[in-house]
Amino acid sequence: MTDKLACVAEYEDVFKARLNEIAWLYYVSGSDEEITLKQNRKAFKRLRLKPRLLQNVSSLDLSTSLLGHAVDIPICIAPTAFQAETHPDGEVATARAAEKMGTCMVLSLHSNKSMEEVNAGEPSGLKWLNIYLFRNRAVTLDLIRRAERSQYMGLVATIDNPSLGNLTKVHKNEGANFLAKNVVETHGYGNLNKYFKDYDLGPMLEDGFYKDVDIRDQAATWEYIDWLRSKTSLPIIVKGVLTAEDAMLAVNHGASAVIVSNHGGRALDSVPASIEALPEIAKAVGDKVEVYFDGGIRNGIDVFKALALGARAVFVGRPILYGLAHSGEEGVRNILNIVKTELTRTMSFAGCQSLSDIKPSLVVHESHYAKL
Repeated sequence: MTDKLACVAEYEDVFKARLNEIAWLYYVSGSDEEITLKQNRKAFKRLRLKPRLLQNVSSLDLSTSLLGHAVDIPICIAPTAFQAETHPDGEVATARAAEKMGTCMVLSLHSNKSMEEVNAGEPSGLKWLNIYLFRNRAVTLDLIRRAERSQYMGLVATIDNPSLGNLTKVHKNEGANFLAKNVVETHGYGNLNKYFKDYDLGPMLEDGFYKDVDIRDQAATWEYIDWLRSKTSLPIIVKGVLTAEDAMLAVNHGASAVIVSNHGGRALDSVPASIEALPEIAKAVGDKVEVYFDGGIRNGIDVFKALALGARAVFVGRPILYGLAHSGEEGVRNILNIVKTELTRTMSFAGCQSLSDIKPSLVVHESHYAKL
C-alpha cells in the first residue's frame, strides 16, 4: 500500500520527478506554441458556478450509462500511448483500475500491451479500442476483428490528425530516440507489431526518426466512417470533433457518439479549448447521439462544468498516467477516486442529487459578472 496523495497536481509532481526528461516532455507537451494545450486548462478557470441551495443532497447518485452499458461514475479513461514507459504493467494495470472503479477505458492504438493482453489481464471491464484511419484498410479491418474477438465494446475513431502534430519541445529533445529505444525496442508496440511485417506497414523508425507510416489516410473523408459502420456491429465513437457541423456529419454517417476533443493540444494548435467547443456541439447533436468530453480535466469541478455544458461523461488522459507512474493500478484508482470525491462534493454544494440535475444554468462564463 502506498501513500495516497491529496490531488491530481501532487501526482503530477511525482510523475515529473520519476520520468526521464525526454519521456516526460513526450507526455506533457503540446503542438507548436502550445496555445491550445494551455487554453484547455485556462478555459475551465474562466467558468463560474451558480449553485442552488437548500436542495436535498443527502444521497447522491453518480451513475450513468455509455451506449447502454452501466458505469458507476461519469469519469472515464481516455486513450494515452505507451503506458509501459510509466509503469511495467502499463495498460493492463489501467484496465484493472477502470474495472474496479466501474468505468470505461479506451485503449490507445499506440499501446505497449496489445488489446489481447489487456483483455486477458482484465476480461470483465468495459473497454473500447481507439483506432486510426489507415490507408491500408485491411489493417483497420483486422484491428476491428481483433477488437470483436477480445470483447471490446466500442471503436473510438480518431479523426483530428491527418498528420502528426508538431511537438516542438519533443523534437528539440531527441524525442525520436525516446520512441525508438524506450518504447518500441524496450516495451514493444502491442497493437501494431504484427502489421509491420504481415502488412508491410513499417518501419516505424527510419534513420532514428519516427515515421508517420500508414496510420493516417490523408485522403480519408466521411465515407471512411460509412465503411467502418458497414464492417462491424460495434458502435463507432468519433473522437476529435470541435464544430457543430462536423458533429452533425458524424451523426449522419452513423456514429453512435462523439467525443469533443482537440487531442490534448497535440494536433492543430490555436483551435478552441475543448470546453469552449462543447456547448454548441451538445446543442446540435445531444438529442441524437451521446456526447462525451476530453481535454484539460484535472479535478471534479472540471467534470461538473463539462457535464453541465452538455457532456454525458468525460474522458481523462494525462492524470491517469500520473497515477500509473506513482503506483500502478492503485495509483490510477487513487486518481479516479480523487476526481470522483471532488465531483461528489461539487454536486452537493451545487444542489445536485444526480447527474441529471447538473444543468447548463449552473455554469456561466466569468464575463457574466463583468458588469458588476
